[in-house]
Amino acid sequence: MIAPATVQQIIDTARVEEVVGDYVTLKRRGSNLIGLCPFHNERTPSFSVSPSKGIYKCFGCGKAGNVVNFLMEHDSLTYPEALRNLAVRYNIQIEEKQKDAEVVASEQLAQNLLVINKYAQAYYATKLFGTEEGKSIGLSYFKERGLTEDTVKKFGLGFAPDAFDKFYQDAVNAGYQAELLVKSTLVLQ
Repeated sequence: MIAPATVQQIIDTARVEEVVGDYVTLKRRGSNLIGLCPFHNERTPSFSVSPSKGIYKCFGCGKAGNVVNFLMEHDSLTYPEALRNLAVRYNIQIEEKQKDAEVVASEQLAQNLLVINKYAQAYYATKLFGTEEGKSIGLSYFKERGLTEDTVKKFGLGFAPDAFDKFYQDAVNAGYQAELLVKSTLVLQ
C-alpha cells in the first residue's frame, strides 16, 4: 500500500497539462487549455484542462477529474498503477506501507461477505426463474408492476420462498460458514 504522504506528493507534483498533453494536442485558450477529447470522437474541441486547478473536463461526454483519474480512464489503470506511473514519470520514490493483520483480516471478511452476497443473489434469482412458485408468485408480481423479464434479469431480482431457513440450510450445504452467513445479515441466528 502506498503511504498517504507519498500519494499526496505524487498528486501535488504531477502536472495535469503535461500528462494529458502526451495524449491530446492542447492549445491555450485563456487560462485553460483545450483539445479534442480522447474519450469520444469529436470535430470541435470540448476537452478542457485547467492547470491552475489541476483538473480536466470534457463538456461533450462529461468525463472529468484530476491527473490520476485521467490515467486510470485513458490507460485502463487501477489507482495504485496510475500513482506508480506518475511516480516514475516525476522521479518520486514510493514509500510502501505494509498492511497490518487487522486490515488484512477486515479485507478478507469483506471479500467473504461479497462472495456470500453474490451466492444469495444467484440463489434467489434461480428460485424466481427455476421454480413453479417463483414463476407463479414472484414473476407474476414483477409483471404486474410493469417489469419485463429482461429488466428483472438485468437487475438480478429474485424470489424468496416461504420457508424460514431454506436459504440458510442450502448455503451451509453449499459450503458457506454459518458464522459468515450471520455476519452477512442475510440470515438471523
